[in-house]
Amino acid sequence: MKFIFFKEHFNNKKTNKILLLLLSMDFLLIFTHALLVFLIYIRIQFDWSKADMFMVDNDSGYPEMFQYLKYFIVILILIYLILKKQGIGYIAWLLLFTLLLLDDSLLFHETFGSWAVDKFNYQPMFGLRAQDLGELTYVALFGSILLFFLVFGYIKGDSNYKKINIDLALLFALFLFFGVAIDMIDQLIGYNRYSYLALILIEDGGEMIALSLIVWYFFHLVLKPNNHNVYLFENFYKSKK
Repeated sequence: MKFIFFKEHFNNKKTNKILLLLLSMDFLLIFTHALLVFLIYIRIQFDWSKADMFMVDNDSGYPEMFQYLKYFIVILILIYLILKKQGIGYIAWLLLFTLLLLDDSLLFHETFGSWAVDKFNYQPMFGLRAQDLGELTYVALFGSILLFFLVFGYIKGDSNYKKINIDLALLFALFLFFGVAIDMIDQLIGYNRYSYLALILIEDGGEMIALSLIVWYFFHLVLKPNNHNVYLFENFYKSKK
């Protein structure tokens, strides 16, 4: 990866300060989780009743609330792009991140997964729990609907919008890798308490970092100069001359 590429083409001080702030908070929360687990393991005498709020895998903890804030920021920026920049194609992305926020805060995929298990009588297979298969059904169903709108918007969009979509798709693929793929690996492989801690940090911590990169990119779209026509995906291939 050519890091000089980012230094040359993504050097906006405002957006980079935002990214630094987001990543600093992410790493602080990830480190706090690891530290608390270590202190619990060595049996430090402390009131651990509030420690759970700092765990990255706690759906009602501070790290998850920080994730909600990121989703909300992305949604606001998307609304701005749609209204002020006439970016109608961003409606599909708005639907996607709104669903992600509702899903994380209201546990849609867990609820749907349990319903699918009862409705279709899923049984554990391929090393996955029945609940995992139910949640994959949720991803396949709603993912295919959103994918249709995203592809439709891509086809109808201009050249600039298409290139932005490629960047967003790459960042979102990174987010899905940690949020879905690592979660499935978690169920497929055997682990002890040490590898379990590592998987939690990789899965939830990686998801936090990936979402921070997405937030940074949306700020970049709003604050970049009008003549800025360089895109992230161009860092991964050599243009033909």
